[in-house]
Amino acid sequence: MDLELVVRGGTVVDGTGAPRFRADVGVRAGRIVAVGMPEQMTAPRVVDAAGLCVAPGFIDIHSHADWVLTLPDHGGVLAPLVAQGITTVVAGNCGHSPAPVTEASEPLVEHSSELLRDRAFPYRWRSMGEMLDALGSGGLLLNAAFLVGHGTVRQAVMGNRPGPPSAGEMRALRDETRGAIRQGAFGLSAGLAYAPGVFADNEELLSLARVTAEEGAVFTVHGRAFTWVSPFYRPMLLTVPHNLRSVRELLRLGRDARARIQLSHQIAIGRRTWPTHRAVLRAIDRAIDEGVDAAFDAFPYTAGNTTTNALFPAWLLDGFSAKIRDRQAIARLRRDFMMFRLFLGLEYSDITLLWGADVPELTALEGLRVDEIGAQLGMDPFDAYVHLARLSDGKARILIDTYSGYGEQDEPLRATLSHPRCAIETDTILTSRGKHNPASFGTFPRVLGRYARDLGLFSVEEAVRRMTSFPAERIGLTEVGRIAPGYRADLVLFDAAEVADNTRPGHADAPPSGIRTVMISGEVVAESRQETAGEGGNIVQHVRRASRHGRLLRR
Repeated sequence: MDLELVVRGGTVVDGTGAPRFRADVGVRAGRIVAVGMPEQMTAPRVVDAAGLCVAPGFIDIHSHADWVLTLPDHGGVLAPLVAQGITTVVAGNCGHSPAPVTEASEPLVEHSSELLRDRAFPYRWRSMGEMLDALGSGGLLLNAAFLVGHGTVRQAVMGNRPGPPSAGEMRALRDETRGAIRQGAFGLSAGLAYAPGVFADNEELLSLARVTAEEGAVFTVHGRAFTWVSPFYRPMLLTVPHNLRSVRELLRLGRDARARIQLSHQIAIGRRTWPTHRAVLRAIDRAIDEGVDAAFDAFPYTAGNTTTNALFPAWLLDGFSAKIRDRQAIARLRRDFMMFRLFLGLEYSDITLLWGADVPELTALEGLRVDEIGAQLGMDPFDAYVHLARLSDGKARILIDTYSGYGEQDEPLRATLSHPRCAIETDTILTSRGKHNPASFGTFPRVLGRYARDLGLFSVEEAVRRMTSFPAERIGLTEVGRIAPGYRADLVLFDAAEVADNTRPGHADAPPSGIRTVMISGEVVAESRQETAGEGGNIVQHVRRASRHGRLLRR
C-alpha cells in the first residue's frame, strides 16, 4: 500500500462511540486510507502513538472565531484552540456572521462584532459566497465552517430597526438566508438576546427556520432566556420559568418548521435557576420523542463570556446609546436589576470584566469583579456595571459565573453534559485583547479528564463522539469527525491518563496536559510534552502558528 504517513501503535477512538481498539492509521494525500493491524503498514513518515489514544480532530460546534479567521495572522490568536485538539470550528453563531453585508449595514455589523474582533478590517465582500471565497484562498490554521447570522441578515435588510419586517422585507430576509446557504453556509444562526435578533418575533423566526428546513440545513439558536426570570417574558413571576418557556418556544419552532434545530449553549444562569435544569432537559427529551430533530451543546465550565448588554432588557437595547445616558431609563433599569438579581441569585461579584473595549479607563479594570470595580471607583456595583456599559457602548466583554453551578457545585452542568444529545462547545470569544475565558484553553481536555475519566459521567469513547462525529452530523459536515478510510487525517493524539485542563482563577491561559500531537490533513500543527511528571510539571507546547493546512468547508 502506497502510504505517505503511518500513525503507529496507538489506541484508536474512532469518533463513533464504539469501543477503542489498537491499530495503525495510514494516510495518503491528507486522507485516511487504511486503519489496520499494528506493524503491518510502512511509510516514509511514522508518528509513534504508543501509549496514546488516537481520535478524530475535535470539532467546536459553537465558535466565535469568525472575524479573527479573516486576519492573515490569525494563527497567533487562535493557537490555543489547536493546542487543545480543535481542528474544526463552526463559526457564525448567535446571529452574527461577517456576511452578507451592504454598504449601509457594514457599520452596523462592525459595531455588533466589536467584541469578536481583534482589530478593524475592511470588508472585501458583500455576499456569503464572496466571503467564503476570500477565506478559502488565504489559507487557514484550522478548518472552518460558517453559519449565516440572522442578525447580520436582518441588518442587511432592515438595519437595527425593531419590530416585525414588512412583507417585502420578509421576502428579502428569506432570499438572503437561502442565498447564503446555497453559497456554502451550513445553516442559519439566531441570537435572540442580542440586537437586532432580540427584536424578532416567532413568526419571523418560523419563516426563516422553514427556509433552512427546505434547504436541508441546520437552524442554531441562542434562546431569549437562560434564567428562570428575565426581562423577555411577562408576567415576570407566577408563571413557567422563562428559560423553560424559551426552550419550549424554540422546540415548537423546530417542530412547526420541520427543521433540524440546535439549541446553543444550554445553561442555567443564577443559583435560583439551577433547579429548572431537569424540566428543561425533560422538555427536550419529550420533543425528541415526538419527532423533533433537536439537540444542544454546552461547555464544561460554570462561567461563560458575553457582553454587558446581554443582561439588559430589550426596551433598553432599542436606542441603547441614548437610554444608557438617560436618568429615567437608568432609574427604571436599577429597579429591574434589583428584582433580577434578587430572584436569580446572581451577584455583582459573579461578574468579571474581561475586556474594556479598548477604552483606556476600562483597560485598567480588566480582570476585576464588578463589586471590586465599584469599590475602586467609589460607586455602588449597579452604577459600576452601567459605567462599563456606557463607556464601552455596550461592547465590554464579561465573564459571568453561576452558569449551571458554581465551582465544584456543578450538578446541573453534569446533568447537561451527560445527556446523549449534548455536543461539546467552547462558546469562547478569543482575541489578543483583555483577559481570557478558560474555555479558550481547556474545554476539550477538561471533558476528557474531569468529566469522563475522573467523574465517570461517560466513557472516553462517548466523550470523543460528542466532540467529533456528533457535531459533524448536526451541522452537516462531511469528511471530518471519524477515523475511517476516506475521512480527512485530522487527528488528535492524547494520553488518556494525563489529559487535563490546567486553567484556574488568575491563570485562564494555562495550556492543557496530555494533548500530545494535533494533525490537520496529516500534517502536524501542534505538539506538546510535559518535562516533569506530576502536578506542577512544566508543559512545553508548540503550535505551528504559521501553518495553513486548515480548509474552508462549504456546504
